[in-house]
Amino acid sequence: MKNKIKSEIKRVNEKIIGIVGGVGPEASNKFCEFLIKYKNSKSDQDHLVFLHYCNPKIPDRTEFILGKGDDPRPEIIKTCKVLQDAGSSFLVIPCNTAHVFLKDIQNYIDIPIIDMTKVLVKKILEDYPYIRKVGILATTGSIKSGLYQEYFNSVGIETVLLSDKDQEKLVMDAVYGDKGIKSGNKIISKKKLTIAANKLMEQGVDSLILGCTEIPLVLKQKNFLIKLLDPMEIVAKEVINYLEEEKSEMVTTTYSFNLINLNSYIRDVI
Repeated sequence: MKNKIKSEIKRVNEKIIGIVGGVGPEASNKFCEFLIKYKNSKSDQDHLVFLHYCNPKIPDRTEFILGKGDDPRPEIIKTCKVLQDAGSSFLVIPCNTAHVFLKDIQNYIDIPIIDMTKVLVKKILEDYPYIRKVGILATTGSIKSGLYQEYFNSVGIETVLLSDKDQEKLVMDAVYGDKGIKSGNKIISKKKLTIAANKLMEQGVDSLILGCTEIPLVLKQKNFLIKLLDPMEIVAKEVINYLEEEKSEMVTTTYSFNLINLNSYIRDVI
């Protein structure tokens, strides 16, 4: 009986990951797969505890940013509150474009929300200091908001974007088109996104940022010579490390980059 009580206490104290799903459904499901894939486990009981609330009724983030759709924030906040009330310790939103609204959302939520965009930049500074110029493949909503450009520029990393025409025809159509990823079609989308990636590589980038959670569903590292960085995959690994090592700091909206070490990163590369 005593051992059972101790086991229950341990369970109560275990951190629970809340996953804001449905943005899009396949992408958030992939994030759950990453949590399982990268957790070093020898049994079912070794795996992480997470709650995945898939809410596909959240309005499209890019449509709203471009002035064509409904505000997704109320529905995202509602989803976050469901996960919070269900016992989540912190939240992850597996949607790059939704991070444009992250600070607004955090104001209504009492538990921390992981900042996927900041996690990516932190990862590059720490593990890939040779990367000084990145090409960004993302939705037009993310691009127009300057989400990634702002963070990268703040740490001295140059960003390269597609032309407006290529952004629409190669990226947005690959994700949102009738034969796009969100419609369940990947063959034509892969071809278009590969062309887009090649156009960015022609401009001498050191790495490609897969800044839309649908894009890594079709673009794979094995098909490219330069580094592909998937923020969603990186965040999954960061969350696992945080929980396993019991770190005191998570990369949330309040996190600030340690720019003091930036010069040392650059010197090491040079």
